[in-house]
Amino acid sequence: MSIATASAAATAAATAAATTTASKRTPVFFISHGGPNLLENQDKPGHFYNWLGNYLKNELKPKAIVLISAHWQGQGNNGIFVETSEKPKLIYDFFNFPRRYYEVTWDHKGSPAIANRVVDILKESGIEATGKKYGNDHGLWVPLMRAMKSNPDIPVIEVSTFEHEDMEMHTKMGEALAPLRDDNIVIIGSGSAVHNLSTLWTYGDKPSPKFVTDFDKDMEKIACRHISEERNELANQLDKHASFRKCHPTAEHLVPFHVALGAAGSDKGKKLLQDYYSTLSWGSYAFGLPEDTKLPTYDGSQAKF
Repeated sequence: MSIATASAAATAAATAAATTTASKRTPVFFISHGGPNLLENQDKPGHFYNWLGNYLKNELKPKAIVLISAHWQGQGNNGIFVETSEKPKLIYDFFNFPRRYYEVTWDHKGSPAIANRVVDILKESGIEATGKKYGNDHGLWVPLMRAMKSNPDIPVIEVSTFEHEDMEMHTKMGEALAPLRDDNIVIIGSGSAVHNLSTLWTYGDKPSPKFVTDFDKDMEKIACRHISEERNELANQLDKHASFRKCHPTAEHLVPFHVALGAAGSDKGKKLLQDYYSTLSWGSYAFGLPEDTKLPTYDGSQAKF
């Protein structure tokens, strides 16, 4: 065999190996989670979560779900918390909703072993991760319960964001978590593409203002037209967007998007849900879906934005 032929064969083998590894990796998701009334939603968000639950339980069948919630913050500049309970309690961290939402129960479980692995993998990257018996806030249990009304089999592990808004640090946190994907563990960032409750009733049932759709569309461009470092760098500049503070007076609902992008690496993004209410956006994404994945349907048509 000539040197050129051997080199070509080696390159082909390496490419095939990389493709095989990538194909075995679980997808990454960023979801917009809403309030507890999502549990009864039969509109576009509800259809999306029907799809997500079916995909998780019947297609992916992951070893576990690691979810980064907008409603739990770490401590200190470099601190992250990881929920380590065997059976996390539900936290009803919402206000002025009907009583029935505060009486909801869900058959789910955690995994101390996998949670401790998450702690270790974050520590290895220099993040000060700490295990904690916290429970599951509505950033985890509301969307996952809407997706999977019953979930006794797939452990769910909640992870905090940092207590600050540094987007680059959240992206790097996602990069640190990425190896979990090679062990059939799904990573989900749970927040909201646009989240401004202070102006929610100003617009009410009127069409969402242009600054909401502009920001949401620019997030979509970043997620779906770019990959790897280029995508991360663009996302890390969202705090300079002209509509940033109108869409996110505080950024805790946005930075789970950055964690998801960091974990996604070079995987392409697909927008799975586009919907608006006032100054909220339901924008939700997957990264690394197999090409033949059947996407969610809305009004009889597959998602296509």
